Amino acid sequence: MILRAAIVFLLMLNLGVAAWWLGGASLRAASVTPVIDDSLPGLRLANEQVAAKPVVVPTDPASPSAAPVAPSTATAEKPASPAVPVAATALCLSFGPFNDAAARDAARPRLQALAQKLVERDAQAKSGRGWRVYMPPLASREAAQELVEKIKATGIKDWYIIANGSEANSIALGRYGNEDSARRRQAQLAAKGFTVRAESLGDAPPQWWLDARFPANASRVTLAAIAPSKPLDCARLP
Repeated sequence: MILRAAIVFLLMLNLGVAAWWLGGASLRAASVTPVIDDSLPGLRLANEQVAAKPVVVPTDPASPSAAPVAPSTATAEKPASPAVPVAATALCLSFGPFNDAAARDAARPRLQALAQKLVERDAQAKSGRGWRVYMPPLASREAAQELVEKIKATGIKDWYIIANGSEANSIALGRYGNEDSARRRQAQLAAKGFTVRAESLGDAPPQWWLDARFPANASRVTLAAIAPSKPLDCARLP
């Protein structure tokens, strides 16, 4: 009986040791499971090289670095330069007054050779004595009479040949109380192929001018030798 009891005791003891061993092994395995925390430095060998981790910079929409980059002023389009006024690059003068159209016509070729632009300007004197329409003096009385015959052939009757004085052999074609009537008469004769003049009758004679624009470096001495002049606003040139 004692021997049987001893065998049963030893058998139970072995079973208990085996159960403890199996249950303890699983607990030990669970207890040694490593927990990895990237925020903590790990163990490494003395000669082990650790690769550097890339640095990730978070993008914050409100951060100034996330704002769009403005274009460089060097590459930005340059504003158009303002236009240079004509007065800064040109010399404008008004030549005259000439005593008559012939004097003006004599000066025109010399000024035309130097000018960038040349414009004729006639200034008629105002008067209460009216206007006249006429043809300048012809070479002879016979030439004047021949032209009158051509004028008569077109149906125009108001005319006469001036016989004496500084205007001898000129043809008068009417006197009018205002400029509009004189200009209409002038246009009527021009439509029939005749070149006539219309001018006021007054104490002050009409004046003739030449308005011109020259390069800014034009010689004033050379221009003054051609005809007297006075400054002119370049904006007045048509």
